[in-house]
Amino acid sequence: MGRALGAGDADEAYAAARRMLEWSLAAGLVIGGAFLALADVVPHAFTSDPKVIDQARDLWPLFCAMWPVAAIVFALDGILIGAGDTAYLAAAMGVAFVVFAPIALTADTVTVVWVALDVLMLVRLATLGARFARRRWALVGAHA
Repeated sequence: MGRALGAGDADEAYAAARRMLEWSLAAGLVIGGAFLALADVVPHAFTSDPKVIDQARDLWPLFCAMWPVAAIVFALDGILIGAGDTAYLAAAMGVAFVVFAPIALTADTVTVVWVALDVLMLVRLATLGARFARRRWALVGAHA
């Protein structure tokens, strides 16, 4: 991002960012899908406790669903950091935290904590995705 924007080529920065997002989504889908397919294997690598295995089985879909979303969010983090749009990132994280915190702090089960984490990622996806789509991050020249 920095190189393309520093060279005054916002279109190249956007094209590179799109490629990063596409690769990130593909990786998130593959990893999430692999973990979903291994739902009965992976937890056993960490514990033999049947209660923990049962809890992992219940939480597994929430864990696997987070991978594609998180992959895009983390790519957008890098894109916006590279573009020097860190003030927006901080504000967007503040919004996400305001949504996440009440859910997490009132959670009465581990499942609700995982739901809160998924909501956090979805709010971050919405805020960062909106910023990306509007291209307000792709500033070149003296305006940057």
